[in-house]
Amino acid sequence: MNLYQLEEKLARLRERLRALETVEAEKIRRKRILADMGDDYRENEGAKLVMEDHNLFHQRVLSLKKEIYEVKKQIMKLKHFG
Repeated sequence: MNLYQLEEKLARLRERLRALETVEAEKIRRKRILADMGDDYRENEGAKLVMEDHNLFHQRVLSLKKEIYEVKKQIMKLKHFG
């Protein structure tokens, strides 16, 4: 990939991350409220599902951040070594 393509990819990844951290995080927050997550959510099946969504959300965020980091490394390499 050339520098322009990498910069475009980085912009798309950052936009996906922003959407994930705002829109998806808000959806999970609403689900947590609706699932009535009290002190002992292990007995609440709805709350268990919300926690699974919450864990998946964090995995997706970390995966996107890692991909952004890798693209940034490629961009820096191209800028430095031409």
